Amino acid sequence: MKTSLKWAFVLGFVGFITSFGAHIVAVNLPFYAEKVGIGLTMIGVLIAVYDCAEILAKPVFGGLADKKGMKKAMLAGIILFVLASLMYPFVSPNLLIVVRFLQGLGAAALSAVSLAMVGTMYKENKGRAFGIYNAIKGAGYVVSPVIGGAIVMKTNFSGIFYATAAIGVIGFLLALTLPNDK
Repeated sequence: MKTSLKWAFVLGFVGFITSFGAHIVAVNLPFYAEKVGIGLTMIGVLIAVYDCAEILAKPVFGGLADKKGMKKAMLAGIILFVLASLMYPFVSPNLLIVVRFLQGLGAAALSAVSLAMVGTMYKENKGRAFGIYNAIKGAGYVVSPVIGGAIVMKTNFSGIFYATAAIGVIGFLLALTLPNDK
């Protein structure tokens, strides 16, 4: 029996959370730099810390998914990502590096486990499922700079963290509908 492609859309949206979260902040770092008085080197560090956290945590969340279940590991990652996103508006702007590291840790679970779930859920239509997943995840790279720029122009830099948290909450609710893995 073929697995419905709707799960590829849901998992693609979970992947979207990571691409959206990474780029909505990265492209708006010049606004942050001006606000707190940092230079280009620190902007690079703030981009790298998210990616480094993801690199370090992907094997950890992959192992956790193998032991505790993929859906549980992915949901835990989404919760961490949302909580980290909600943290920024309430801490000193100088703690952005901590927020980005925590977001990257959560994103590691989302990107590693959601992709693994596509691979395990689809025996047939695997190419189509991966195509759907990657198209939706890729859309996050495209829309986040535009949305983030509009948010920063209309409100402030903190507003983009509310947006990433909202996207995370939507992803969490969608991911709850996924079938439990064996």
